[in-house]
Amino acid sequence: MSLKTVPVSSLLPPKGNPRRTVDPAQIAGLAQSIKVDGVLQNLVVYPEGGKYRVVSGKRRYLALQLLRKKKEIAGDYKVPVDVKKDLAEGDALRLATVENVQREQLHPLDEAESYGTQLQDGGTIEDIVEKTGLGSQTVKRRLALANLCAEAKKALRKGNLTLRVAEALTLGTEKQQQMLLEHPDREALDADSIRDMLLRGKPSVAMAIFPKDKYTGSLTTDLFAEDETTFFDDVDQFLILQKEAVEELAQMHRKSAAWVEVFNLHTVPWWQYREATKKERSRSGVVINLHPSGSVEVREGVIKHEVKEEVAKETRQTPVAPKERPAFTAPLLQYLGYHKSAVVQAALLGNPRKAKEVAVLLLLLGTRGGSGVKLIPHPCLRGLREQESSCRAYRELKATAVVLADRLSLRRGGNGEKAPGSIERLLSEDITDAVVSALGKMPEEDLDRLLVLLPLLCFGQDGEAADTDEESLFNQVAQGLALDMRDWWTPDTAFLSALRRKQLLTVGEDCGAMARFTTMKTWSKTELVQGLAREFAGAVAPDAPDGKDVQISRTWLPGLMRFPAREDITVKP
Repeated sequence: MSLKTVPVSSLLPPKGNPRRTVDPAQIAGLAQSIKVDGVLQNLVVYPEGGKYRVVSGKRRYLALQLLRKKKEIAGDYKVPVDVKKDLAEGDALRLATVENVQREQLHPLDEAESYGTQLQDGGTIEDIVEKTGLGSQTVKRRLALANLCAEAKKALRKGNLTLRVAEALTLGTEKQQQMLLEHPDREALDADSIRDMLLRGKPSVAMAIFPKDKYTGSLTTDLFAEDETTFFDDVDQFLILQKEAVEELAQMHRKSAAWVEVFNLHTVPWWQYREATKKERSRSGVVINLHPSGSVEVREGVIKHEVKEEVAKETRQTPVAPKERPAFTAPLLQYLGYHKSAVVQAALLGNPRKAKEVAVLLLLLGTRGGSGVKLIPHPCLRGLREQESSCRAYRELKATAVVLADRLSLRRGGNGEKAPGSIERLLSEDITDAVVSALGKMPEEDLDRLLVLLPLLCFGQDGEAADTDEESLFNQVAQGLALDMRDWWTPDTAFLSALRRKQLLTVGEDCGAMARFTTMKTWSKTELVQGLAREFAGAVAPDAPDGKDVQISRTWLPGLMRFPAREDITVKP
């Protein structure tokens, strides 16, 4: 054996190396590692024509060549090698094969512990990325494995758990992980089923840390009525009570602990903490985690590692956790946007001067970039078709559109029958000779209405998110019309059903219904939706009284229905 360093330019590629499959991403990562820390393991070579043929170390060789190609190292870069002289061809292949067979990738848990140690000493994710060439998301996924319970770590090391299943387990608390590992059908559980169980299951009575008599909703109970198999039906109420109890628990610990941290995470990054020694007890703290499922985990007498604040924030949530649930669902925002768009269209139709101004604006905008004007009906028209009975704006638009379509002799199909009344007829039919002839005979007044209506049917709120921009064209037009959505729209079951129970209770308080129905706080979500829908419908009924309470319900409007929208569901009038 002869150990020495040779210039990278003197290395020749290996012949007949058994490693035929090479991942370019791994080579790039190895190259980054070599750039930072150098070549940590000798390449095995033999002399050939004044140079050195690589016997084993193909990946390191390719990584070095990549660095040369990128001009990050020069040809005289020194590489440590083990020179084997007088090697027979069979011996070279044997050495290369043995090296590839014996080499084993670092176990994911070993990676997790290594990365955790580096970060506990004040390192950063960027440091690890730079040294390993791995992506930051991969590093975070490995770190999450450090939060597995001891039983899960043992199963992963033994190969009894796949990496994907282990990552899914990081969504649960230590107790939840242990319960899943002890599941009688554990072999049948895959990553998706574990995620589903941890994210969508109803909370059991055993999870509650508040007095059970505070809960007023219903329970689902098995025949034996054990806490572990009895579940809260009203998840929203359970979570509210659990959160209140967690805060009371935190206040109690703050009286004696040096510090208290309260989280609402799927898994606390426990690698950022360690158990305090006897001498450190006076400055130890308490970590309380309210899992999104409602389970509460408490660890006392812990000390924080010296982890940088930005690293702590960046690794706080397990990477496989779902995105935080938005305050308002996409269907709710779409519903609101459609109604607001239809109302603006109908209001413009009743204001000829404003309508012509907007029509001209739209025609001008349509010519940008030399594209010409293309009429594309706003999606609110199709979206509100099924809600025609409850949407006054849609009914007014349709009435005008159908009359004008009839006068233009617009038909659908080849049987000569007129199409059923629909707004889209004006914007989707082919222009026939009959249409051109009818247009020439159309009265001036109808022609003006049609000229305005066509572009207006394409105008509305841009996108399906809440439009909070006061300067948007849509909001400027709506404000210019001095629109009040309550003149056009009444909160109905479609709107109320899209809210969460907590939001419905806020609506009930704001509109005054809760003052009249003192038991409203105990109602289920279904009862709240039905009760509030009756409340709002009754307030606008022709025979509704004129009292102050009714007036509040008659004028109440969610912030999202204003122009511009406000990022809240309720705003008192």
